Amino acid sequence: MNKRIWAAALAAAVTLTSAVTIPYEEARFVMAAQNSKSGSEVEDTSTDGRTTAGGFTFRITGKEATITGYGGSMKELAIPTKIIVTRPTGGDTSGGNGSAKPDENSTEYAVTAIADSAFSGNLGIEKLIMSGGTNKDGKIFGIRTIGDRAFFACHDLTTVEIASTTTSIGKYAFTDCVALNSIKVGDGNQRYKVIDNALYYYTAGAGTGLYTLVQYPLANTAAEYKVPDAVSFTLTEIADGAFWGAPTLETITIPETVKKIGDSAFAECKKLKKILLPVGLTSLGTEAFKGDSALAEVTVPEGVTTIQPGTFQGCESLAAVHMSDAMKIIGNRAFQGCKSLTDFVVPGNVTTLGDQAFANCEQLHEITIPMRTTSIGSGVFTGTKVTVLCHNGSQAAVYAASNGLTAERTYTVSFYTNSSYSNLISAQEVVEGKDAVPPNVEGRDGYRMSWSGSYTAIKQDTRVYQVWNKQFDVTFVDGYNGITEVVKVDDGEIVVPPAWKMSGFTLSWDKDLTDYVTENMTVHAVWRSNITGGTLGDQAVKPAAKGTDVVKGNNLYKVSSSNPANPTVKFIGLANANVSSVVIPETVSAGGVQYRVTLISSNALNGNKSVSSVIISKNMKSISAKAFYNCKKLKKIKLKSKNIIKMNNKAFAKIHSKAKFYTYNSKIDKYKSMLKNAGVKKPNVKRL
Repeated sequence: MNKRIWAAALAAAVTLTSAVTIPYEEARFVMAAQNSKSGSEVEDTSTDGRTTAGGFTFRITGKEATITGYGGSMKELAIPTKIIVTRPTGGDTSGGNGSAKPDENSTEYAVTAIADSAFSGNLGIEKLIMSGGTNKDGKIFGIRTIGDRAFFACHDLTTVEIASTTTSIGKYAFTDCVALNSIKVGDGNQRYKVIDNALYYYTAGAGTGLYTLVQYPLANTAAEYKVPDAVSFTLTEIADGAFWGAPTLETITIPETVKKIGDSAFAECKKLKKILLPVGLTSLGTEAFKGDSALAEVTVPEGVTTIQPGTFQGCESLAAVHMSDAMKIIGNRAFQGCKSLTDFVVPGNVTTLGDQAFANCEQLHEITIPMRTTSIGSGVFTGTKVTVLCHNGSQAAVYAASNGLTAERTYTVSFYTNSSYSNLISAQEVVEGKDAVPPNVEGRDGYRMSWSGSYTAIKQDTRVYQVWNKQFDVTFVDGYNGITEVVKVDDGEIVVPPAWKMSGFTLSWDKDLTDYVTENMTVHAVWRSNITGGTLGDQAVKPAAKGTDVVKGNNLYKVSSSNPANPTVKFIGLANANVSSVVIPETVSAGGVQYRVTLISSNALNGNKSVSSVIISKNMKSISAKAFYNCKKLKKIKLKSKNIIKMNNKAFAKIHSKAKFYTYNSKIDKYKSMLKNAGVKKPNVKRL
């Protein structure tokens, strides 16, 4: 072949991605070594200017080559770092070893890129190696750029090794690689890093700067994913398709630093039930959650003002969507096929509902559309039987009428910050006769906010504004019981005190509460006893807790009531049983508190062998079972109390056979009857 003709043909072939094979007189192919040591280059050769000996197709730009496809059958595939285009000469140039020798007819091109979709859909590759580094001559070589969808849907791909020289990986480069479980990045890479087996892009040196989560390993079987601590404070973006099709994830935790979630970032995550979007999020991508059929509820942060096309399309379990009034646009197909949505309130500042935004939402029976919505696309409610709640004369009302939809009248309720109605907080459409829901607003210290008018039972367009009332704190203190309560009172109003109660006492206050409140103040509780008329101050001593033991002289007691209005004890026995007489007094004092003695406990002196006389004083109300049972020497008992209402079983059984009881004349008959029940067969009761 004429050398000029051959050269022209070769130039055309390597400049363009040739669709035909150059008719070389002889074609020789040399297969590149499929494994190389770090720092060494991987060669491949081409004799037709479009396909290498290894099966790669490529295009040439200057002295660099871009891999555009692969037609080989290797399972473990190394991407060459250079391609040598060789024109065979007459005679054998193989040197007898099958490798072509570069000569004046060979041109070497550095492989620096993988083109968009170059390997997309390849089902044979299982392991992918991309080399890069510095060769023995000190020259940098290797892949710098991986194009969009370069390895999209390579379903058999399990392992990826990215070169240290790679500085750019395109959108969806490894998306839908369902078997991918191992990602590695060459040492020294200044843009990509693997953390917990997920691929990240970063904007500065390792460990600093801002991070983007590029690819989650889809073969991971975990049900929960939390961004690792190493990047939880610097992650700002979830890349396009990063989690697309993750088969087992149910919960994903995203740090508050994330500002952007890319297109299809979580699409087709069929088991995803819960995701908390960070409050700082400002961008939510197209089809970000498309096909997430288990997702039931989502809250869209205030910084997101547009629901992009298809963002929640096909989320069949999505029943609750929370959006702020910052929302402006709900895009095409945004909620198409969300079969669990039953009602929806379009935020008051939304201007646009895109085509088919709520199409095929089969359970959607009611949607509220505000006056500000002036652009409503085609087929928005196809496949629904929705009732449109809208303002009379609004674009939504016109749309409903022209599309055969049921419409119900609403009125606009607007909430403003000022009486001039110049600063709108929010507006909402309210069905005639229903109540509006006021917006949450930030408070002011020392003030109470109210609205200037009613927003209930709405029957017309309504405007209300904020009214700020100066407030004072009235602090109520019950020092005796250790209670404090602060009541906020509007300036010039009368305070309503707490309704505190304490058994046996009447509550009053140390200040006049009928005056209007004009300043902060403190009021102390005053407790007045209903029995004695005395008061308890903050420093008054409290009775001991119920069940506390009290020793007074030789008598043993136990606190039976710690009510400060009527503290009581019961007599439970003697410290020294070897005494002949026992006096159970009206009261005992302990710890600065006087207790009434109202009860003799069961078995108090059961079996005592010494006691012969007992005086029971006037506060006694009850004598329990076997209190004096089997006290053989007990033969004189004075019952000075007129208040005894019960003498329990065997309280005085088996005492001295000639025992005498003394009481007041008015109680003789009653106490005789009680003593019989208490085990005394023939009570001998005398007058005191």
